[in-house]
Amino acid sequence: MVVNPTAGKGRAASAGTGVLAGLRRAGHHVVDLSGPDADAALARAHDAVAGRGVPAGGVDALVVVGGDGMVHLGVQAVAGTDVPLGIVPVGTGNDFAATLGLPVRDPAAAGAAVCRALDAGVAGRRPVDAALATGPGLPDGPRWVAGAVSAGLDAAVNARANRLRHPRGSARYTIAAALELLHYRPWSYRLTFDGVADPVAAVAPAPSGPPGGVPPRDGARPGRAGAGLRLRPGPAGTATWTGRAALVTAANGPQIGGGIRVAPAASLDDGLLDVLVATDLSRPGAAVVFPSMFTGGHVRRRKVHVVRARAVTIEPGPDAWAADERALPVAHADGERLGPLPLRVEARARAVQVLVEPR
Repeated sequence: MVVNPTAGKGRAASAGTGVLAGLRRAGHHVVDLSGPDADAALARAHDAVAGRGVPAGGVDALVVVGGDGMVHLGVQAVAGTDVPLGIVPVGTGNDFAATLGLPVRDPAAAGAAVCRALDAGVAGRRPVDAALATGPGLPDGPRWVAGAVSAGLDAAVNARANRLRHPRGSARYTIAAALELLHYRPWSYRLTFDGVADPVAAVAPAPSGPPGGVPPRDGARPGRAGAGLRLRPGPAGTATWTGRAALVTAANGPQIGGGIRVAPAASLDDGLLDVLVATDLSRPGAAVVFPSMFTGGHVRRRKVHVVRARAVTIEPGPDAWAADERALPVAHADGERLGPLPLRVEARARAVQVLVEPR
């Protein structure tokens, strides 16, 4: 078990103590892998999953207590293995757990659910997809992602929120968004998609404007998500798009950032990414679209597109190095700093098994 004592405004420390006691009362032998920092905890988790430093036979599960950052840590250790991940969600953002229907901010209920899932054996495991992010600028090499990789305005907001000391909780994200919008201009990107699963939505012509030839504003529009993002066919079944965008997010699950419905139709078990691209929004347009992400209403807007694909490579576009350009945001994953572009994000089907109480 790994606990982040600072998660949930400090609630995770006491929650971890209670979960640890509950697991032991249920007859489980529990090894506390929590370390002085995330790197030490991750190293211990890797060792435990590999069968090092634990009783003979290895571990039956890795349980993390905290928010999405702890899920991110746990996924690094268990992805691609037979060891399931148990989640006790008590962080500020618990998006991955909420998507799975786990008890959120109720550590006693979540701990009891983990016990019942362990007792159920195979029936208490749910295989879900994860994304694998690779790129030359990643300091620790390839990274597994549970929720989403953000590489646009949402990444910039995430980075600023992490730098703010006050306030704590979700209000910090709202303040960070307001501050980033003051200086926002769309960035230049080149996106290369592999295995586009919805080519009609991805290459359909943009909806026409209202009578009289007046172009539509950055407002809501009818039609399918993705319509209007024109992709150019490339070699080996790839497709590319080059242009300016406010948001570029490769989502494995539907929500990030403590309830932001970034890709409302994304599924954790379809083997695909929902890649959100909000193109060349004006500053007022971005100020309207960004808040609507909390409800998922942004995907109905004219300049917001979703392309479902197996993988996407996100690179700086041809104008990214111009003298008057703002630097591209550093990509974030599951709320954690990932690294600079370029990045390739690929969906890996059934890469993680999660402990879920059988119903």
